Amino acid sequence: MGTETKTAASRREFRLTGWHVLAMLLAFFGVVFSVNAFFITSAVQTFTGVEASRAYVRGLEYNRVLEARRAQAALGWSAVVNAADGRILVSITGAERAPVRGLTLTGDLRRPGEPQLDRTLAFSEIREGVYAAPGGDMAAGRWRVLVRAADDVPFELERELWLP
Repeated sequence: MGTETKTAASRREFRLTGWHVLAMLLAFFGVVFSVNAFFITSAVQTFTGVEASRAYVRGLEYNRVLEARRAQAALGWSAVVNAADGRILVSITGAERAPVRGLTLTGDLRRPGEPQLDRTLAFSEIREGVYAAPGGDMAAGRWRVLVRAADDVPFELERELWLP
């Protein structure tokens, strides 16, 4: 009987106390905060948050951009962008639907998500009001076409172009 009392005494029943609950909560939230700290640190070190270069300066010039857009709207021009035979075509008509001739247009052809495919465009007038620029080898999918007029003509356009 003496041995039975020793084993019974050594097998004490576990009781959950407030200290145990506190330790479990601290351990749980410690793991959560540690993982969050790791992810936040990794995110901040790999991405600076700067999406546009010189964003502050561009913000200061915003009134000039708004004025240029008002001047462009006052012209009443409309433009259509298309692609054919490896060329980017821009057709510009005036307020009376007459072709707008004699512009010097430049631009950019951009592939979202693949900046290595971006290229500069130099347009030449191939017919009255129709301007063409070599687009090169353009893969199927989504492209962004940005066109602007040189000199003091207030004309800029940005369009999406889907190629089959």
